[in-house]
Amino acid sequence: MRVPGASAVIYGRLDEAGIAFEGVTEALAVPGADLRLFGKPESFAKRRMGVAVATGADIDEVRGRAKLAASKVRLVSTK
Repeated sequence: MRVPGASAVIYGRLDEAGIAFEGVTEALAVPGADLRLFGKPESFAKRRMGVAVATGADIDEVRGRAKLAASKVRLVSTK
């Protein structure tokens, strides 16, 4: 392992056929964090719509960063 890493799931949290992502800029501002948004056209409450990944000095730090980045992303209806 080169550096510790972690991920946190971004769930849909709403049932919609057309969605967009908000908070992406804020999520990417978290140090060491990046996003993988899956581009699915429909959202469901428990559907995995993306993941925030993070790296850092230790596992506690990277888990916190990944969770923080994921919490910044919100799905909104485009309809």
